[in-house]
Amino acid sequence: MATGPTGSSGAPATSAFAQQNAGVGLSPMFNDTRTNTTYLTQTSQPDIASMVNATMQQLLGRNATPDEIKQYGSELLAAEKANPGLYSGVTTYGATGKRNTVTGEQLSAGVDPAAFLSTLIQGTGQAKDYKMATGYLDAMTQANQEYKGAYNG
Repeated sequence: MATGPTGSSGAPATSAFAQQNAGVGLSPMFNDTRTNTTYLTQTSQPDIASMVNATMQQLLGRNATPDEIKQYGSELLAAEKANPGLYSGVTTYGATGKRNTVTGEQLSAGVDPAAFLSTLIQGTGQAKDYKMATGYLDAMTQANQEYKGAYNG
């Protein structure tokens, strides 16, 4: 029976590389892989029209004109292009070289289309006027309800 060199404990000596890669194999292709991914999400034209109209109805009490849909849609698409989503992941490999696990985290989600459009439209003079007018109307309605039936002339 042939024996090789032994360590101080009497067990066979192994190199630092073999100890580091124990159970993984000796190929560097089994090393973990880190991937950083940038992804672009663009809102579709039908979704843009729907979201712009819904936001305009909420903030202005009316549907958007075709020009407004085009304007706000192009601003949304430009913002989405300028702010892509980011993901960072790590892939580990088993002893046979097959992919074992993939873990990661989303670093940035990009632009929230509904929030972007709401902020954009909220900043217009029309939205401020509508908010003031509906606030005044709500106060008048509340006052009428409060004093309803108080006059018995």
